[in-house]
Amino acid sequence: MTNPASTYGGQSADVPMLFFSPGACSLASHIALEETGRPYQAVETLLSKNQHQTPEYLAINPRGRVPALAVDGKVMTENTAILTWIATAFPEAELLPEDLVERMRCIAQMAWFSNTPHIFQRAKFRPYRFVDREDVYDDIRAKAVSSYWECMQEIDALIGDKQWTMGDAYTVVDPYALVFYGWGTSNGLPMRDLASFTRHTEQMMERPAVRRVIEREKNPHFWSKRLG
Repeated sequence: MTNPASTYGGQSADVPMLFFSPGACSLASHIALEETGRPYQAVETLLSKNQHQTPEYLAINPRGRVPALAVDGKVMTENTAILTWIATAFPEAELLPEDLVERMRCIAQMAWFSNTPHIFQRAKFRPYRFVDREDVYDDIRAKAVSSYWECMQEIDALIGDKQWTMGDAYTVVDPYALVFYGWGTSNGLPMRDLASFTRHTEQMMERPAVRRVIEREKNPHFWSKRLG
């Protein structure tokens, strides 16, 4: 496998290198790294310009998706794995509970994010990945939007009156949840009708690490709105 540090001019192999695209789900891992306060390198890989399909990037992640995180010449993919690694590698940041069951509950929630609302988001914009018949694309898009909204309501209920998504403590689940609020807003869904999820998003936007990443990315789902 290509050494990402040498290909992309990394500081050193032991400094985590995150490949991200503004507006993508990689926002979650970008924020989590920023929350640790430790050195890392963020490499913009623009999906809009197909930079995730270049030979150089495919040598790092053959699936051609972001995020990818390179550490010590090895590459991790998928937010659930990357976020778990960040929290485990930097325990002083306290981004996952110490209690094993509570930690697994956080990981389960992140897995649900990736295999349920994220799939509906994908179906809305890429129905061709699910069926070959173009005459049913509009039906798939409509169902994807309604199912995505049901997921947003579920997240809103999960947060409820808790301070953060999983309880009183901030975890890596929180920046991952933020991704879906941003997508919902950009998709024209009435996200502000979800009182708990909106409160959570406004709290997120008050965090210095979140603001720095949003500004650095000029994230299209939040940059023009800049809640708070």
